[in-house]
Amino acid sequence: MDRSSPEARDYDYELPEERIRLVPPPRRDLSRLAVVPRRGDGGRPPFLASSVAHLPSLLAPGDLLVANDSRVVPARTRARTSRGRAIDLLVLGPFDSGTAGTVRFLGKGLKGEKRLALFGGRGVLDGICYDEALECFSGEYRGEEALVALLEAQGEMPLPPYIARRRSADGSDRERYQTVYARVPGSVAAPTAGLHLGEELLDRLREKGVERASVTLHVGVGTFRGLSEGPVEDHRMHEEWYVVPRETAEAIARTRARGGRVVAVGTTSLRALESAFALGEIPPEGRAGWTRLYVRPGYRFLAADALFTNFHTPRSTLLVLVDAFLGGDGRWREIYRRALEEGFFFLSYGDALLIL
Repeated sequence: MDRSSPEARDYDYELPEERIRLVPPPRRDLSRLAVVPRRGDGGRPPFLASSVAHLPSLLAPGDLLVANDSRVVPARTRARTSRGRAIDLLVLGPFDSGTAGTVRFLGKGLKGEKRLALFGGRGVLDGICYDEALECFSGEYRGEEALVALLEAQGEMPLPPYIARRRSADGSDRERYQTVYARVPGSVAAPTAGLHLGEELLDRLREKGVERASVTLHVGVGTFRGLSEGPVEDHRMHEEWYVVPRETAEAIARTRARGGRVVAVGTTSLRALESAFALGEIPPEGRAGWTRLYVRPGYRFLAADALFTNFHTPRSTLLVLVDAFLGGDGRWREIYRRALEEGFFFLSYGDALLIL
């Protein structure tokens, strides 16, 4: 395989259905953890099978965890069209407006519609279907309550499609498809690496001397979109909103000064950091904006030294990012093969991978 110009098919692998966990483990830190080195020597990559509960023993005093504090909105809801049909919708945002504003939806049966009644008539959306291929609807939302408040009261958690096809969201997903430090509403998919970190584990990490800082990246529906066919470099990345506070930049500087490692919790945290640092020094007010950053082999990392992540879907931009972080030499394939052999679970509710 020519690693200078990989194609989408180079990131394909066989993922048996029985290796996809559809419900979370009884406790967050009960997930298994594979630990691998970031750089290879050309041979078979070392692979340590551990547990997320042992994370404090794998990190050192002075290391820094950077986690995404975006909160998943219960963004699945139902609406009635002007023709009287009931349809399922995924609200794409934005979620920071009050009781009015332009909102985007994704669903089936939206073609030709100009008005939707939401939440049993408590909200109305006048707009147009702007992308008939995906059946996306955009319009002015008007309701007696703020959109996020209504979704929190009546919406369902937007579980990944491969889970939603097999079961409906239940009450436990409200808690478990959400990180314990989620703060800023805006995501329609969880930053899943952080799902492994419970309060007790975070306390143990703090006692060990591992610092924690936050970034925000609102995960969009594009995270479930596979790679375009053909050369990986031709894939067009979806756009997501991110924030990197000045306090986080200062925490990274302190970590560098003391010789610690910056550990990105998940691909979303890593993309937020890299998007911000690619623009130069972080200003006093922090840095925020839209990013289409596409991390693929050849990318020069500026902020993160280590990555704590999940095992990702075949032909995904997340897997391309992992390959790039490992040096772009294709070692991910041997690591994933070993994880499957040893019974690791993959995807959102699955086990974890630590690249040090």
